[in-house]
Amino acid sequence: MGSFFRSLVSIAALCNSVVLVHANPVETSFVPRQATKGFTCSYPGYQNCNSYRDRSCWVKKGGKTYDIDTDYEDEFPVGIKRTFNLEISEKVVSPDGFPKVAQVVNGQFPGPLVEACWGDTIVVNVKNTIKNNGTTMHFHGLRMFHENNFDGANAITQCPIAQDGSFTYEFQLRQYGHSWYHSHYSSQYGEGSLGPVVIHGPSTANWDEELAPIMVHEWHHASAYDAFHESMFSPAPPKADLITLNGVGRNHELGTGSYFQTTFERGKKYLLRITNSAIDFHFHFSIDNHMLQVVSVDYVPIKPFWTNSLSIGIGQRYGVIVRANQTASTNGKYWIRTEYFDGKVEDSTFCQFPQQNYPPNQTDTQRVGILSYKGASLDEPKTTRWPVTVGCKDPVFEPHLKWRVTSPQNDVLKNVRYVGIDRSKEAHGAFRWLLAEQPQWLNYSNPTLLNIANTSWSSDYVLEPYPYKNPEGFVYFIINSGGGPNKLTGGTHPIHLHGHDFAILSQGAGPFDVANSIYNTENPPRRDTAMLPAMGHLVLAYKTDNPGAWLLHCHIGWHAGSGMSLQILERQQEISSWIGGPAAFEPAKKGCRHWDAFLAKHKDDPDVFNPEKQDDSGI
Repeated sequence: MGSFFRSLVSIAALCNSVVLVHANPVETSFVPRQATKGFTCSYPGYQNCNSYRDRSCWVKKGGKTYDIDTDYEDEFPVGIKRTFNLEISEKVVSPDGFPKVAQVVNGQFPGPLVEACWGDTIVVNVKNTIKNNGTTMHFHGLRMFHENNFDGANAITQCPIAQDGSFTYEFQLRQYGHSWYHSHYSSQYGEGSLGPVVIHGPSTANWDEELAPIMVHEWHHASAYDAFHESMFSPAPPKADLITLNGVGRNHELGTGSYFQTTFERGKKYLLRITNSAIDFHFHFSIDNHMLQVVSVDYVPIKPFWTNSLSIGIGQRYGVIVRANQTASTNGKYWIRTEYFDGKVEDSTFCQFPQQNYPPNQTDTQRVGILSYKGASLDEPKTTRWPVTVGCKDPVFEPHLKWRVTSPQNDVLKNVRYVGIDRSKEAHGAFRWLLAEQPQWLNYSNPTLLNIANTSWSSDYVLEPYPYKNPEGFVYFIINSGGGPNKLTGGTHPIHLHGHDFAILSQGAGPFDVANSIYNTENPPRRDTAMLPAMGHLVLAYKTDNPGAWLLHCHIGWHAGSGMSLQILERQQEISSWIGGPAAFEPAKKGCRHWDAFLAKHKDDPDVFNPEKQDDSGI
């Protein structure tokens, strides 16, 4: 998007603000039939065209229609400003009856819904009242276009928010769909500092009502920080005690807790928004006897397809429409399942290590929720699971807005990665997971964004400079699981890129054959988080259209903390002007002064983070 168009958008936003204050015009407000009572979308000067009969249209203004065919990367309606206040604090929670001191948002797990509409501007005031800890807040999957300084990745775009400190994030919502926000500080989101995000917008299929978003998360009775430390020195990751849906879960070992519950009214079509917000759990989602019509993948609207189940990796999201038209149940109830497959760690069948409370061969323990039709009995469902093969492969889909991926601007041969855990040598006191030649290791007090005048970087920052100036041009990135010169141990990994959606040019078994490369360039699947198969490969392509310091990482919490990440420094010379000039850096600078003062004040306190004893990569 050119500077002229950006200026028009800024002028439009300013004019709308002035008109609202001085002339008080009638503005278009409508309820998109979402879960939150009393919520409305508001667009000053626009006309609503969205209805349950036609979800493809959204709003109109001056002969311009904003609908499912609008290229949201370049155009979007201008909504209103919405403010959210999030406090990260400590509280005893017990999703299954077992009490634990957690680190939660506004006193709840998951945190409150951040809900807005396509084109709105969001202001999020984050306050940290956790003892002895920093925090940040990252809004997963949002491009943060012109807003790299609000990406919320500590040690990259800001210092952590110190105890009793605060930080304000502000950004415009160019995309629509659903996702989640979470702390990017150490293992903190595993302790509960996360919550759902819904951005209302058009859809590629119609539905009647929208349910509250469903967040699937695995829960540890032990501290997530201790669990991370254990993961560094054990052959397998720590075992989860519970699988929760929106903070509710049944502990089969203890016989405590409860199942997640939701209700349908017969004859209606419901939009379900599903997010994997786990630390280490990859799951296969299904509802007995109910087909899923998939309409969105991450923040990408797609050509709808039908399936009876979905493989969902950490950080991935799916919007699905479910029809309340089933009669197979004798009591009007159906099981909701989050199943998984383990496989052999040494070959391509591997998905994840088994969870002791949810054995992969005991599917009844993987029933986590109940869908009830109105008037159903009080007993449990008696339905049986779909006869599906559970795995961890991404489904193939077609984005509604088409991309044609052009030839790479970068040297593909120099961007081939072999990733995994290097058991040949220790780094920072442990064998660590890698996404580059070495694990990423960041200094909380020295974020990349405050050093963009640098001409050289510490190798610990694992930084890839991408100076390519064509905003419509692509760079290719080839990732192989395991192998390589150091004979890395592979595994299956959800790979997430900040600041961009990427196209998937190839994804499958075995290392990618660069010499005989075959790329899918005609409207390939597109998203922000994709699975790297065990002993397989993933080839990504993304546009260099958003200058900034952007993180690329595995979203398994233990792996990201280990160092399985790198930074992409995109169009370094343009970052300052792109995000608003010197003033854009001031909030981060102020935050770093507070963080350093906090560390200095508590330098002798063993319960406070000490840079000399850092065991986490920094993200």
